[in-house]
Amino acid sequence: MDGFTREAPGALRVLLEDALKHAFDCDEAGRGATLESLAGAMGKSREEAATALGELRARGLLVAAGDAHQLSEAGRKYALQVVRNHRIFETWLMRQTSTPAVDWHREAHREEHRLEADEVNAMADRMNNPRYDPHGDPIPTREGLMPKRPLPSLAAWADGVQARIGHIEDEPEALFRLAGALGLAPGTRMDAIAHLADGSVAAKVEGRELVIPAAVAGLIHLIGIDVGDDLPEGLGRLSDLRVGETAVVHGLAPSCVGPERTRLLDLGVVPGTKIRCEFSSPFGSPKSYVIRGAMIGLRESQAKRILILRPAEVSSSQKA
Repeated sequence: MDGFTREAPGALRVLLEDALKHAFDCDEAGRGATLESLAGAMGKSREEAATALGELRARGLLVAAGDAHQLSEAGRKYALQVVRNHRIFETWLMRQTSTPAVDWHREAHREEHRLEADEVNAMADRMNNPRYDPHGDPIPTREGLMPKRPLPSLAAWADGVQARIGHIEDEPEALFRLAGALGLAPGTRMDAIAHLADGSVAAKVEGRELVIPAAVAGLIHLIGIDVGDDLPEGLGRLSDLRVGETAVVHGLAPSCVGPERTRLLDLGVVPGTKIRCEFSSPFGSPKSYVIRGAMIGLRESQAKRILILRPAEVSSSQKA
């Protein structure tokens, strides 16, 4: 992707790059950016929005088409670089830091205006050039190509059709936070999907029965699953294991990411490993578990991200 001469990351640069990203979103949706849409999306006054549009036209990054504006070829390249900066940095936050998921977007929005293409490319190389960010959005390539990945939302998904989450919108932040609290993340398996009268959606999510609020369902976008790709019967969570019970690790939930995932794998929490709940604290969390001869302590929020099968279920799944 060709580089651009960029000013120091001051207020004008932030304003212009945010305006470019809005114009990019509008182009992807098949419509032009307008003064009203830009002011609303950025939370700016009409005067500030008009200043941004005029400056971008003067720099040859936007072209006026009636009341709307579209990206020029140079504007699209610049916008793609800013989007790439954001999504690569979010991916780095997920994989390399313990930053909470609800803070990824805000941190990446700040850094996208500071990072240069060479820094981002080096960061991507260290992560083996990821194709998608933590929300399931495609990451523009360094050559300036944007993979297409239109996905239907859970709100429009047919009842009874198996799926995996491909993408979760990270705004509004309060709803993204709620999706995370429900254990939903890209890659999460959903079965027995059923739309309820109030707009919410009931589903079996990796062994748990959930009701997903209507507002959250609209943020979740799904990918179909081949028929017959079924989860083992009796799949559960380590947090459900009572003191004295033993189970076998089935895997880590997709919502388990970054250093937490690395730590659990380093502790031997891998598929096929036996794990026993040894004792619980007076308040129920944390609990102590024996795995590979070692005692480890896990909070309930961590144990919920470990998928297990009890011995009977293990036998039946192996026969199948």
